Amino acid sequence: MNPTKAQVDEATNQCVNALTRISQLRDCFFEDDAGRAEEKRTGLSCPDRQAALAKQCLKRCANYASDKTHLVCSGSYPNTVWHISFGDISGDINSAPVDLCGPPLRSSSAINRQYR
Repeated sequence: MNPTKAQVDEATNQCVNALTRISQLRDCFFEDDAGRAEEKRTGLSCPDRQAALAKQCLKRCANYASDKTHLVCSGSYPNTVWHISFGDISGDINSAPVDLCGPPLRSSSAINRQYR
């Protein structure tokens, strides 16, 4: 297959969106004290934090999307492609601990200092 850039971009966005939804469901539905402390530290609600963390997975999602759309046989082995793209943090397809995709989110005080 020879997908267009738009097709790969769409698959990348679908990956980030899936990670966002799953992490919001998993981590926000039963938010614990640590999650509430992170909300205070970052100034972001749980759903907003999970979305920001999922966006840090963009490079891994782009690799997955590229491989998934380029490989003719990837439709038969989507979990394999997922595990290759997400490596050490891969879970089941469309699942990964988004907090491991990048650095911790900045605290709200650090963000406020940046824009002064």
